[in-house]
Amino acid sequence: MSIHVALFGEPIFNFLGLEVTNTLLLSVITAVLLIVLFAWGMKKREMIPGKVQNFFEMILEAIFSLFDSMTGSRQRTEEIFPLTATLFLFILFCNLIEIIPGLGVFSVLRSPSSDLHFTLALAVFAMGYLHIKAMKKLGGREYMKKYIKFDSPIMFFVGILEGIGEFTRTFSLGVRLFGNLFAGEILLMIISMMVPLVLPLPFLGLELFVAFIQALVFSSLIAVFYAFTATHEEH
Repeated sequence: MSIHVALFGEPIFNFLGLEVTNTLLLSVITAVLLIVLFAWGMKKREMIPGKVQNFFEMILEAIFSLFDSMTGSRQRTEEIFPLTATLFLFILFCNLIEIIPGLGVFSVLRSPSSDLHFTLALAVFAMGYLHIKAMKKLGGREYMKKYIKFDSPIMFFVGILEGIGEFTRTFSLGVRLFGNLFAGEILLMIISMMVPLVLPLPFLGLELFVAFIQALVFSSLIAVFYAFTATHEEH
């Protein structure tokens, strides 16, 4: 058995002219399962929640409290929470797919988070969304003051650096998530092939921890970036 290593997902079939890769297929399946799971858990919302509703509300409340402590404003948390909570849960489940036996060894099955296209697409979407939200909140003129400054040559240069910084943040978000999960996938494949069954167990535990941390880091950084971006420029 050989190990198949690739930075990007590999096409498995075409759908209406769209090339569907192995990672894209699993990410769509994961998204659908999450939607179905939460739709089922919250379909009968009551003032006095039952066990199922209480479980899902507890998850959302814990995530909300975490992001609330990061943004420093309940209003900003409410504005960005739908995105950050969705990102956290979606990335976490995509990361956890990695520990399913057989994934990564055969190219037909591949964890979405180990595809650089997937992680970069998430980063671009998330950063684009928060900038649109910030622009709507501050207004176009106030928003552009963060990047176009004519107060002095130095401030003009600072504004340019701020604009460049947004691109580097987006790139680093995607690469960080990809690098950690891709490395973990390779490690699990090698250990599983060399010494199966017993030895991989500690590494599986480590990957569970990394899966949670990386989902948390990605979504937390989006919350923090929004808190800075949606704040009025101070002189």
